Amino acid sequence: MTVVKEKIKAKNGVLHMNLPDEFKDKMVEVVVKIESEIEKKLMIDSIRIDTSKWKFNRDGSPCG
Repeated sequence: MTVVKEKIKAKNGVLHMNLPDEFKDKMVEVVVKIESEIEKKLMIDSIRIDTSKWKFNRDGSPCG
């Protein structure tokens, strides 16, 4: 599956978008989302992960 993601401003309610040649003569599915709505659905800033006890071994040898 090939995905094309592009941010476009919908001027006058019309979108124009160039697609790769592999899309010619194919059925395509188009999903349009408003950017501010996407941020709400992703629940930005609502998940917290405590990384204070994580250990990183920067030299590549196994941690023990």
